[in-house]
Parts: sequence; structure tokens; C-alpha cells
Amino acid sequence: MTRRCVPIAATVSIAALIMATAAAPAAAQDYRVRIDASAQTVSFRGLFSDSIPIALVVTGANGGTETPDGQAVRCGAGDYCFFFQPGPVLRGIPVTTSASVVMWGLGVEGLALHATGRLIGDLGRDKVWPGTVPSGQLIEGYLEYQRSVVVVRAGRQLVSSRLEPVGFDGGWVRARWDKASLDFTGYGGWGLGQEAAVPANSPALNPLDEWRPSDRQLVAGAEAALHLRDIDMRAEYRREIDPQDHYFVSERTAFSFAASAAAFRLAGGLDYNIAEGHLGSADLTLTYLHSRFALSGGARRYHPYFSLWTLWGAFSPVPYNALNVSAQFRPTDWLSLNGRGERYHYESADVSTALVPDLEDRGWRTSLGATVTPNSRLALDGDFGLEHGPGAAARFADGTITFTPNESFSFGVYGGSLARPLELRYYDATSHWIGGRAEWQFTGQRRIWSDLASVHDDRQRPDASGSSLDQVRVRAGLSLSFGSGADRTPLPPARRTGQ
Repeated sequence: MTRRCVPIAATVSIAALIMATAAAPAAAQDYRVRIDASAQTVSFRGLFSDSIPIALVVTGANGGTETPDGQAVRCGAGDYCFFFQPGPVLRGIPVTTSASVVMWGLGVEGLALHATGRLIGDLGRDKVWPGTVPSGQLIEGYLEYQRSVVVVRAGRQLVSSRLEPVGFDGGWVRARWDKASLDFTGYGGWGLGQEAAVPANSPALNPLDEWRPSDRQLVAGAEAALHLRDIDMRAEYRREIDPQDHYFVSERTAFSFAASAAAFRLAGGLDYNIAEGHLGSADLTLTYLHSRFALSGGARRYHPYFSLWTLWGAFSPVPYNALNVSAQFRPTDWLSLNGRGERYHYESADVSTALVPDLEDRGWRTSLGATVTPNSRLALDGDFGLEHGPGAAARFADGTITFTPNESFSFGVYGGSLARPLELRYYDATSHWIGGRAEWQFTGQRRIWSDLASVHDDRQRPDASGSSLDQVRVRAGLSLSFGSGADRTPLPPARRTGQ
């Protein structure tokens, strides 16, 4: 069996095991299943590129070059000038169904089956919703064996850590040393794409066919964690290797910690890119907690990460550093206020910008919000925010009113506005929306919800290429949970104890 066939065989085996377990007598088997389904309607309007012979270009009222019908053009040394104009309205109806199942009591003590998958498609006429290929995706599917201080998993699984989540088809093991409050984790297998449930060599992830890796990457990692009463520390190492030429695709390590003392909480961490030899992202946050308020202040550094096989690393992405502060204040039992502010700046890109010597390299963002709960049935939420950074800015405001007459029903109305003026392009975007939502929790395990919103989107330009798009968006969904009932077995009758 080839290495590429191993994860396929594992997936088929897990699927066969699910069907066999469901078909077999379930006297000693127990399970829990959750199903979520949702659908919505949405419309898009983008831009498409066009051209016009340079002889037909005219000079507009502002002195720039335009087409005869008033659309700004960009001319070079050739015989044609180029411009963008609004595209047609495209409509999509994305539908998603996901299911998760956990089975235990399979005849071996400590053995359980975990599986999560989803089906997604676009029922609209234009098929424009992204991420619908492949239509069926196995997100997780593994057998887990837990015994005493050791946990072992085999199959498709996701591992979350400071080095971002990673998916792979392979094995995972964790051992706990209680006396020293330590646990150790190791994992490895054939990797999936970054932030995706399909392999990196799948054509669904990268349209640049000649640049995609021909084989799935090999992933291996290890983590050590120390858990004390007021301190938690973790260290992790991960590498990815191209099996064709055995070159490193990535090699990174990370460290994180959290500590508490009285009313103070301190948390932070950093990661280091060993393959490229530079510091990655890092952060440090100090929080003070009080019964009526909480204050936080911190610093962070963000550096984009790309695997070595991609083209993006060749552009040498520049990290930024930021200082932030946030607060939450509850002056009364029915009012809660919150706010956040951040100031950031980009590090030097070490490039010459002689034609534009005063490029902006710093920005700020701030937001304020409030929650009002005059009684147990009514809640009002509002937020307002501003952001200004290199090349663009944003202003937004939104609010929600939720009414919950009883434990089964809830109703809400919401609205908001978002403006995104651009500095280096004239294509400012403004959106306004208003809508309502209803939810029916008809049992503790079943829920139905629906959402109806009117959205107005404007793309403002000083020429004829401006556009607007009004639409009504409809969303609906349901969630179902059911199982064998073993995890809901009532307690035995109480017995009177001796005095």
C-alpha cells in the first residue's frame, strides 16, 4: 500500500465502522449525534476588467482620462487603455449540513469513535458561493482509546495550538504524569491544507496548478505542558516535510503561559519560525478583575506565516507591533459598558519609496459598546467603532434588541451601518442593513431559527463606474441532537445514611 493510500483506507475503514456499528445490535453501544443544517440567499456584484483603444479616450472634467461614457481609464505605452466597471448581479443559495457523532461501548473499554463531516453546495443559478468544492468533507474521523494516563487517537483529526490549527490523517498520543503535573503530546501523519479540511495538493485550494505540491506534506509535532495551581505553561514544536524531495515545508516552535495571582491574570506567548530564522507573532496581556469592572492592557506583534512552498513568502511580509487597552464596567445590574483601543505600526520594509516619501505606516482602532438588560426577557446591545490605518479606514455602528418571552422562543431585530473609505483607490464602500431573527427551542435538543434582512450596498466613485446593490437576505437553519440516552441515565434512588 502506498503512503497516499493510507489516509484513504483509514477514512474508508472509519466510514465502514460507523455503518457496521449502527447496523449491529446496540445493546451495549451508546452514541450521541448532532446535526446542524442552514441555508441562505445572497447576491454579489464585483468588477471586471475592460479596455478601449487609446484613440477613443477623452479628457474628463477633472482633467483625467475617461471613456466616452465617463469611466476613468488607465493608459500606458500601448494602444489600449484599461478600466474596471461593475459586473452583473450574481445570486447564490449556499446550503450546509454538518453532522457529528460519538460512539462508545464498542466492546473494548476506553474505546470510542469520533466523526464530524459536512455537505455543502450552492443551489443558486450562478454557483458563486466559495468553498463548495469538494461538496463532501470529512473534517474529523478517528478512533480514540483512553486508558489511565494515556490517550491514543488514529484517523483524521485536528490539533489546535498556538501554531494555528493543523489537520492530518495519522496518529496522536498524549501521556500524563500526575505527580509532576506534566503531560506530553506527540502527533504525526499526512497533512491537510492550511485552515482547510482537504490536502494542500487539492485543486480546490490553489488555482496555480504548477505551484501546488504534488504530494501531501508530512506533519509531525510534539507538545509539553506544565499545569500547576496558578501557572500553566506550554511548549510546542512542529515541522512539515515534502515527501518527494524531503525538504522542509515549515519548521516552527512556540511557547505560551498563563498565570494568576489574586485578582490579576497574566497571559502571553510567542512563536519562532526556525525554517526562516525570524520571530513570528507574540503577545502579552495583563488583566485585573473586579466584581464590577475588568481592565486589560497588552502588547502584541503579528507576523504573517506562509509555508515555504507558497509564493507569498517571496514578498517578505512586514510584521506590525501594537499596544492595546480594554475595559468592561458594570455600574448596575442592568447596564454593562465596554471599550477597547489599539495603536499599531508596521516595521520598516527596507524598500525605496522616493516617489512617495511619506507613506503611512501606522494606524489605530477603537470601539465602544453597551448592553442593557432591564429585565430577564429584554436585552439591548449596541456597538460603535472607528479604525484608521495605512490606505483605508472604517466606521461602523450596529445594534440589536432581543425579546425572550419564555424558554422556548426568542425574537430580535437588528441594524447597522459600515463605511470603508479608501485612501489609495477611489472605490469607497458603504453598507446599511436592518433585519429580524426568530428562534424556537422546542426541546433541549432541537432548535429552529430563521433570519430576514434587507441590505443596501453602495460602491461610490467620482466617475460612471460606481454601483449599488440592494438585496433581501434570507437565512434559516436547524440543530438536532439525539443519542442512546446513556449519558442521561437518572441517578439511583437515594439511601438514608447512618447518623
